Amino acid sequence: MPAIPPVIDIQNLDFSYGDGLLVLEKVDFQVLEHDSVCLVGPNGGGKTTLLKLMLGILTPDSGSVKVFGQNPKKVLERIGYVPQHSLFDPLFPVNVMDVVLMGRVEKHWCGPYSRLDRDCALKAMTEMKIADLAGRQFAALSGGQRQRVLIARALVSMPELLLLDEPTANVDHVAEGQIFDLIMNLTRNLTVVTVSHDLGFVGRIFKHVVCVNRVVAIHPTSALTGELIEHIYGRKLNIVHHQHECRSLSHD
Repeated sequence: MPAIPPVIDIQNLDFSYGDGLLVLEKVDFQVLEHDSVCLVGPNGGGKTTLLKLMLGILTPDSGSVKVFGQNPKKVLERIGYVPQHSLFDPLFPVNVMDVVLMGRVEKHWCGPYSRLDRDCALKAMTEMKIADLAGRQFAALSGGQRQRVLIARALVSMPELLLLDEPTANVDHVAEGQIFDLIMNLTRNLTVVTVSHDLGFVGRIFKHVVCVNRVVAIHPTSALTGELIEHIYGRKLNIVHHQHECRSLSHD
């Protein structure tokens, strides 16, 4: 039988924003089916840019990006995406079910949402443990609840690849742990690529870590040592592992 092609295949990629300064240089890596990958690196290192290249929002200066063996723009219906920042009008009267159903727009061109749409929305909300919030106003939710709603919106189209850009940004530690636990459950059935600064969760959830700081290197999470972290970020860091008994593990 022919080998299954990688879900994401990036070859010899260079990218700049038109000013001649390379944001990403000579990027080569693959993500296989049902892999779970975390992109880490300093601010401005190119992590979000790399996600946008995987989505086809940006086009490389040279090299190639293929998702499911094709140009990303041709397979968007197979990709779920949660951006780092989602703008919303707090006065707009939209409830949780309405927000999640927005993820069905590409599959539903006209008329009211169908029973299938609502069943898919309920399934996605159940996965994110927010089914009981279906009728609540989105603006009235906590930051962690909103993030789970936005992940459910990405899941409702039943994607095969899920891209998450800082899914735990601006939430408290309790919500952060809950969201990462839910992401860990998703990695059992989906290919998941996540951007995160929280290295304390990386080894528990993800199979590989992609270090992004203009150049890119991929490692198994077991290889994420203090020396490697210091090389990525250019300074020494302390990692806090969030367990039932919270303790600090220094990488100094």
